[in-house]
Amino acid sequence: MKKAIVAATLAALAATPAAAESYTLQSAFGKNLPILGPGAERFVETVRVLTDGEVDFTHYGAGELSPEFEILGNVGAGAIDAGWSYAAYASGEAPAAALFGSIPFGPDAIKYLSWVLEGGGLELWREIYEPFNVVPMPCGVIISEAGGWYTKAIETPEDLQGLNIRIGGLGGAILSKLGANAMSLPAGEIATSLETGRLDATELSFPMIDALLGFERVATHYYFPGWHQPSGFIDFYMNKDRWEALTDGQRRAIETACADVNQWAIATAVASQEASLQKFRDAGVEVKRFPEPVIEALRQAADEVYAEESAKDPMFARVIESYRAFSEAYDEYRELNEL
Repeated sequence: MKKAIVAATLAALAATPAAAESYTLQSAFGKNLPILGPGAERFVETVRVLTDGEVDFTHYGAGELSPEFEILGNVGAGAIDAGWSYAAYASGEAPAAALFGSIPFGPDAIKYLSWVLEGGGLELWREIYEPFNVVPMPCGVIISEAGGWYTKAIETPEDLQGLNIRIGGLGGAILSKLGANAMSLPAGEIATSLETGRLDATELSFPMIDALLGFERVATHYYFPGWHQPSGFIDFYMNKDRWEALTDGQRRAIETACADVNQWAIATAVASQEASLQKFRDAGVEVKRFPEPVIEALRQAADEVYAEESAKDPMFARVIESYRAFSEAYDEYRELNEL
């Protein structure tokens, strides 16, 4: 009888879900931003479901626990468990990290994701982040951004000279080659800075997100293509010690949740831009492409920046060469299938 009771008790314990472990997830983005905010919530819920509640992230919006540019350091130190951010924010300490935020004049969303997941990109990304004591992965694919908002028309490359433009990372370095002044500003300060003349231009994201900031009230020229970010990633990263303490199944659940957000972000964003473009046109904004001479000048400047960064940083050279090798093979197959 006692053996039966013991056996029943052990069976009941085995059937009881493990106690939930709660983790902090600090985002670099506002919860109200399309794709970026809901994407984090979707990730949190998917992980919770897949782990039967054993892994439970609490999503904090921009600035709630840590300033945006300090998330990586705080996660590495263990003060925060995980980050939801943008890899280029780490480029000051690790220049090659910028190539996992976007590659100017580089891949579209599908090609970018293919290189990272199947072309060796993720292994390089994790090697770059190893000194920060975090484990990264793509967790939301950003479709091509707009080329930016300008308070005056850009007809020639010379029109960029002397302009104060809010843009960071490699895009800023490229514009600087053409005489522009690249500046970093939080999203909340952009519209006022355009209105007061502190800024002459800005990039932020694609139309669906730009529509929330009211740029159409202070800038009347909206340019495409988003040469500086043909696609990009939201990156999820977790403190390495906490990542390694998870079970194999829990880690797989996080990877699966990120894969889900990747496809969801592409589909949601692609289907949602036209309404915002029409809103801008109705407000009197000129929606147009940069003239080809401007695009070509930016492309040449990008090649110069890649060469200079590769000469300065061996890891940057390894990453850009990895992408280029993958790109060559990928493009051959794509061109064979063009209709």
